[in-house]
Amino acid sequence: MAGQQYFATYVQDLEQEPFDVTDFVERLAWRINGSSDEFDAVNLKNKFEEEIGSLQLLSDQFQGKINVKDAELKHVKQQYMLSLQEAHERNATILDKLKRVEGTMAEVSTKVVHLGDQLETVHATRAKAFDALQLIKHFNEFVADQPLASNIFTDPERLLESAQIIHKLSSIAQELDKDKFGKIQQRISNKYSEIEEMMIDEFMKSTEVKHLREITDILIEFQRYNDLLDKFVDQVQTSAARGNSVFNDILDMCKKKAGVIEQIFPNPASVMSKLILNAYNRRLEEEVHMKLKHLKGVDDEQYLSSLQDLYSRTLRLNEELQQLKHKPDGQFVNLITSNLFNFYLKTYIVDEETYFNEQCNNILQRFYESKGHQKRNLTTGGLQELKRDLNARLRNVENFGDETFLSEEVAINILQEIRNAFSRSKTLCPSNKKVEVMKNLYELLVKYLYREHVLYAIELIISSIPISEPKTEPASNFFPVVQKASTITHLFVKQFDDSILPLLEDRTVQQECESAKNGTLRNLETRINVGLEKQINAITGYIRYTLSTEQKKTDFKPDEESSNSNISVTFTCNIICSYLSKMYAVVKDSLDGANLTTVLTEVGIRVYRMLFAHIHNFSYSINGSILLLCDINEYRRTVATWKISEVNEHMETLHALVNLLVVVPGNLEQAFNSPLLAEYDRETLFTILLLRHDAKNIAIVKLINSIMK
Repeated sequence: MAGQQYFATYVQDLEQEPFDVTDFVERLAWRINGSSDEFDAVNLKNKFEEEIGSLQLLSDQFQGKINVKDAELKHVKQQYMLSLQEAHERNATILDKLKRVEGTMAEVSTKVVHLGDQLETVHATRAKAFDALQLIKHFNEFVADQPLASNIFTDPERLLESAQIIHKLSSIAQELDKDKFGKIQQRISNKYSEIEEMMIDEFMKSTEVKHLREITDILIEFQRYNDLLDKFVDQVQTSAARGNSVFNDILDMCKKKAGVIEQIFPNPASVMSKLILNAYNRRLEEEVHMKLKHLKGVDDEQYLSSLQDLYSRTLRLNEELQQLKHKPDGQFVNLITSNLFNFYLKTYIVDEETYFNEQCNNILQRFYESKGHQKRNLTTGGLQELKRDLNARLRNVENFGDETFLSEEVAINILQEIRNAFSRSKTLCPSNKKVEVMKNLYELLVKYLYREHVLYAIELIISSIPISEPKTEPASNFFPVVQKASTITHLFVKQFDDSILPLLEDRTVQQECESAKNGTLRNLETRINVGLEKQINAITGYIRYTLSTEQKKTDFKPDEESSNSNISVTFTCNIICSYLSKMYAVVKDSLDGANLTTVLTEVGIRVYRMLFAHIHNFSYSINGSILLLCDINEYRRTVATWKISEVNEHMETLHALVNLLVVVPGNLEQAFNSPLLAEYDRETLFTILLLRHDAKNIAIVKLINSIMK
């Protein structure tokens, strides 16, 4: 018993997971020594050898058990393989039997189908013979000039059967000789009409879908089937809900009735087309005429907007109807839409162009009336421009003050009108005329926005600029004109690129309009350049006139030669510098970028040239020379605020040149060789030196000759 427990302990120790050999040996040593503190190596060795033998014995026992289990497993596996092979053989036998059964079934099925076809042929022949017999019997009732006694014609419950019979009899009667069987044909025709009417009444009274479908399946072969459809459509229209939008009402009605129509009628697509046709010709036509007729010729803006809105919504309705299961034919819907709006669309192009002309004329007229201005004929080129130039030379020009006769608001209104017109034409124009209409509208835009407004204002202000030297300060209002023209052009180009160009779907039209736009802008730029040139000429002409008339000979030869305390600048210099400052303020507010730099550079260089020529017209005393230097310095400070480097350089050289008149003889050679004077030739410098107050002094003459050599 103790040995079994001992072995059980071994098994427990060996089956521990995870198994640790060191731990196992430690526990074994502890069991051998027990609780004794004495260590006997020989005893321990002997005990370990006994334990190893026990473990070997245990291992042999387990190996024996494993061998037995392996043998049992091998036997079971052999038995299983034998049973599996037997099952496979049985399955193959069953499959062979199944194939033979299937072949037999196929052979039997073929024979059954053949037999069925034969029976069906016999039955069909018999049925046809029976139907023919019944038709003959019913036909005999109509031959006898007596009331119909057959139950099929007198029983209301058998209405559908009587309808089928009368339809066949009617077809037969139509093949008979009218002279011989005229009365019979008439009696059949009368009964045909009577049953037809009864079926229509039955359809309108019934609410059972299955019964309604039975009626339409039969009645579709009758002559008055379309009358039935008309009554059904009228009933649907009458009972349909009416909301705030006729378009939503029509769409909702078609969606709700689509399923019912499919269940009741054998030809749902035709019925749906008839329903849509009725809705368009009644409700939609009424809506269109109610909203448009009273506006046409009375309120063109509201009329065109309403026409676009109604037509666009109708096209959207057409697209949504095409999503129905039994959608109507697309050409059919387009045709009824075209017929509905034809009265308005046939005059649309004329109406649109007339309205745009009137609107633009009104916008411009209101603007000029607000300015108290009556438009004039300002044709450019030829005799008209020559006449204006002649008047300008004779000083017969009109001064408009600060008025530019340009308005961003006018431009925005015209651009808004053209955008609306393009949008409407894209929707309302027939495709074969859309290109031509859009080109015409674009030409009208150029006409009113540029020729009638922007270019007109430019030509008007140009005509007010004097050509000869003005005696008073000329108005500088052409610069604000340039500013507003640039703003309007920016609006035009942005509108063209963002709103107009995308509407021009035809590539050829896009290119033509792009070319026309560029031509218009080039013409505008040309006229602006002409105006700027005349404005600059007027500015410099006034300065030249002021220099020649206000600058006196005595300005540079003051009576008081002994004192320099009152030397400042001349009255003429004050006038010109004040004018230049005011001119610069206007130009800076009106122009920017390269335009600002170009104009100020041109004015500055011309002022420099006039001053350079001006100083040669006078002789100078010592104080007069200092006064001239002060004038030049004031001119230099005035134009320095413009921050134009080229002008500043010229004014610096002019200041250095005038400095030759005041520098003391000892520093004259140094001043003469200044780098600032490098741009002048020696002859120019010599003429300046001859203007010195002491130029006739022998010593100075020698100094000058020495410097020149």
